[in-house]
Amino acid sequence: MMSSVEQATKKGHAVFLAKLLHLRGFHITFVNTKFNHNCLIWSKGPDSVKGLPDFVFKTIPDGLPPSNKDGTQDIPTLCDSIKKTCFGLFKELVARSIPHLKCHKLLA
Repeated sequence: MMSSVEQATKKGHAVFLAKLLHLRGFHITFVNTKFNHNCLIWSKGPDSVKGLPDFVFKTIPDGLPPSNKDGTQDIPTLCDSIKKTCFGLFKELVARSIPHLKCHKLLA
């Protein structure tokens, strides 16, 4: 039987950490560029994110023109584009996605 550390190493540390945080009440959203999300779906199939039913998957454009899904993006160009275009889109996504918190009782 594998330890939780061995399982995390095998499955990927980000998902393992996200599951731990989710168990403590955190809402988990994975944000990816549309290009990378499409590559994930293309390479692993549309069911690749179904094993994580409590997680939300969102995409934002990277600001680059559509690319060949079999190709790779030029990393320096991608980094420059992300700096210029993604921050505002990410802020909008976070503002729309944060669950509304309610305070039922205020303590003085």
